[in-house]
Amino acid sequence: MRLLLLSDLNSIHTKKWVSGLSVRGYEMSVFGLSKPTDNYYDQFDNVEISFADHTRFRERSRFSKLSYLKHIKQLKRLYKGFKPDIVHAHYATSYGLLGSFLRHKPFLISVWGTEIFDSPKASILSKILLKRNLSKATHLFSTSEIMAKETNLYTLKKVEVVPFGVDLTRFKSGSVNSEKPSNKIVIGIIKTLEKNYGINDLIDAFKIIVERFPNQKFELHIVGEGREEDALRKQANDLGLGKNVLFKGFINHDLVPTAFNEMDIVVVASLAESFGVSAVEASACQKPVVATSVGGLPEVVLDQKTGLLCEPNNPVDMAAKIAILIEDQEKRKSFGIAGRDFVFEKYDWEKNVDQMCDHYKNILRG
Repeated sequence: MRLLLLSDLNSIHTKKWVSGLSVRGYEMSVFGLSKPTDNYYDQFDNVEISFADHTRFRERSRFSKLSYLKHIKQLKRLYKGFKPDIVHAHYATSYGLLGSFLRHKPFLISVWGTEIFDSPKASILSKILLKRNLSKATHLFSTSEIMAKETNLYTLKKVEVVPFGVDLTRFKSGSVNSEKPSNKIVIGIIKTLEKNYGINDLIDAFKIIVERFPNQKFELHIVGEGREEDALRKQANDLGLGKNVLFKGFINHDLVPTAFNEMDIVVVASLAESFGVSAVEASACQKPVVATSVGGLPEVVLDQKTGLLCEPNNPVDMAAKIAILIEDQEKRKSFGIAGRDFVFEKYDWEKNVDQMCDHYKNILRG
């Protein structure tokens, strides 16, 4: 089977799909709007990559996506030379727009999140563009039930759900840092430091926790980089938490399991979340998760089973849920075990790739 993927070449999501499909024997051509920043794709003999003849694209207005159209000729040359069986665009507005002009059938679109939850609410033009692209697809896919439901606000077509799972051979419970004092509890988050991930709420909640348990040693690990880092550092210092809040910076995805295994409780404080990969990865490492009840998070964090849900933008409620896990070590352990079992059942990456392969085969048969 020959598969033309249209997707961001620098996204870990794209890399994982390419890796999973490559080992299953698919011949792939992958087209992206931005040049790869590393040599990741060089390891695959059955994968060729192409990228748009321009510097990294940055949207500056609601009309910016229309500039994608200048790359249609380049994409059509690639398409004619490669002769794919299936064209699969990841992200409905940008790559969905480009893919639609190939007029290939079957044409698949996987929605990723922001183009469904945010873009159509930003302007009438964005809404029209989204509807138009979805109408051109023969098959639609989503990583979560909530996102599939949201997509159906703009199309009557069935949206198949194929979760974006985790590699359970890498994401698993590991040895705890031997230098960590046994009476220290580490609370942590791994996210881009942006406003929509609610990290400021987590810092406020952490302040409440420190004051509530004055005889307990705590650390808050904030792993990631982003535009809010300076503001978050200032917030932590202003609250007198400078020594307790550790900003770990950006880490490669290969190091994410190690970072999770340094934590006792993982928090996902998002104000919006289309799926919740971070929560799934934490559960795979047998960590109890406290997550806000937004978007796809209630699908991946089972309240009172694998973790606890709290209200978004509510540090007091978040702190209360974290406190429950601080006071009950057995609950932390049982939630962690149940979390990994749940991930194995539903979000095992190998099974998820097989799901997509089954869809490809059925689509071509159909």
